[in-house]
Amino acid sequence: MSLAAWLRFAELSVLGAWLAWRLYRPRPFWRFEAAVPAGAAILGAAQLGVEARAATDAFTSPWQLLPSLMGTWFGALSLVILLGGLLAAGALPLLYRSSPMASMRLTVGAALALLVAAGASAAGVRSARAAAASGDIAMSPTLIVPRSAMSVANPYASDPGSTERGRLVYQQNCAVCHGINGDGNGPAAANMRIRPASFRNPQHFLAPGMDGAHFWVIEHGDGQPSGMPTWQGKLSEQQMWDALNYVKALASRP
Repeated sequence: MSLAAWLRFAELSVLGAWLAWRLYRPRPFWRFEAAVPAGAAILGAAQLGVEARAATDAFTSPWQLLPSLMGTWFGALSLVILLGGLLAAGALPLLYRSSPMASMRLTVGAALALLVAAGASAAGVRSARAAAASGDIAMSPTLIVPRSAMSVANPYASDPGSTERGRLVYQQNCAVCHGINGDGNGPAAANMRIRPASFRNPQHFLAPGMDGAHFWVIEHGDGQPSGMPTWQGKLSEQQMWDALNYVKALASRP
């Protein structure tokens, strides 16, 4: 069960318990009453942050994904829960002092509204994830990769022989540009308009969830004249994955 799912479960449980308690015991207990909607607002905001963080990558800040997430059903309802929860937390105790009966009815209404919004937002998580997966990743000024490539899992990540197979593929096809040690200084690099990437960068090539994006680059190239060529049709999928796993081994070297 993911962190976002646990937060969603906690939010729905708190709001459901609050509504049930208000219906069972109409007289509010104001010392803790404001903490419930405020807590629901914080949990809703935390879910939005977790979803943004889960969809991000080594090249994109979660803040850059928030606008696309806020344009979804999940994002809009998360904003409603955040603002509604904070408003209820501040307004209900003040209203109780002037009109206890009206505040008790509004408390039930606020609990019900927040519970419905939280339940509806949970149903919209899939659309939020689809929106976050759309668009492109700018991996460099000249290299754009579809964000959907991140969803492709590395089928040979746990294969102990993949790195050694990849070493042979790399030496035969990649070292001429990227260098035998992966430093980007291969014998053909001097004549290339776009300098080959150095693989001695662990933050770039060992970033979690980026294997699919790096595989896409190997498969399709960068689309630039005299740049990274496409290896689709020249190497098998296994050879491309093996080469990527060897590149990751180069990146992990001190």
